[in-house]
Amino acid sequence: MSAISSKGIYGLAAMHVLAHAANERTMQVKEISAMTQISHSYLEQLLSLLRKGGLVTSVRGAHGGYKLGRPAHEIEVIEIIELLEGPLCKIEGNVGASVILEYFWQDIHDKVKALLSLRLSELDQAYQPYYYDI
Repeated sequence: MSAISSKGIYGLAAMHVLAHAANERTMQVKEISAMTQISHSYLEQLLSLLRKGGLVTSVRGAHGGYKLGRPAHEIEVIEIIELLEGPLCKIEGNVGASVILEYFWQDIHDKVKALLSLRLSELDQAYQPYYYDI
């Protein structure tokens, strides 16, 4: 199982910001960069990948920028992560000498996929109690 790199972490942060754009308006890279503390050039690379994957759309012009390609309730976190990182939870080869270890690895796989299947629109609600503890 591979770790999630800055690509996935920052990509999810950018998508979270876009999900909160009022009236699904487009946001310029500099706005998203300021809100996420992601460098402008790195953010452009991530948004380009997200656009190619259909998760965001771009609009050219003075009032252009980026917005979600689909409503936030239709986008799962795992889609964002796998688009930027490649397949997660991929367990290759012989996972153990016993059936118990095979069940163990399958269980981990299933739990990670279930956690990352949370929809972009559900993030705030799922973790809001933690926000108020800060």
